[in-house]
Amino acid sequence: MLDVGCGLQPYRHMLGRGVTDYVGVDRVGELTQPTVVGTAEALPVPAASFDVVLCTMVLEHVRDPRRVLGEVRRVLVPNGRVVLTVPGVWPTHEAPHDYWRFTRFGLEELMREFRLEGDVIALGGLWAVVGQMAVLAMSPIRVVRQLVPVVNVVTGWLDRVGSREDLGLAWMIDARMKP
Repeated sequence: MLDVGCGLQPYRHMLGRGVTDYVGVDRVGELTQPTVVGTAEALPVPAASFDVVLCTMVLEHVRDPRRVLGEVRRVLVPNGRVVLTVPGVWPTHEAPHDYWRFTRFGLEELMREFRLEGDVIALGGLWAVVGQMAVLAMSPIRVVRQLVPVVNVVTGWLDRVGSREDLGLAWMIDARMKP
């Protein structure tokens, strides 16, 4: 597995026994612990060398998302899997390096362009957005931090009852590379 933009490798401990080889790629920084130093736009690994590429919340921070997807395709083995997440509705972060937001339709178009076959999945609907934005707006208020679990339960329930996914908190692609 190649973790593109691995940061502090928060997902590494969650990977099951099926992942026998993990490589995290990222820039050198205070909040990164890469196995290999490099960028998403020019992955420093050989072509067709990974069964799975994980890329979480990275595409919004690169100037050319298509170049990153081209690199992901280059390093995947035939029929390799990509799991990728991007924010939907989210405030600017890591400024000034926050360039893009994506919709389901934009992600589906990128999947067609890079010959990826799979699903685009909404992660959190309108109510998750409302809850998250309220928590972010009130985060300086100490008592609000204690209410976060309650907000998560209530907004999660509201999303399950009925919500608008076009105003989702984030999107995930779970796809395989077509030959």
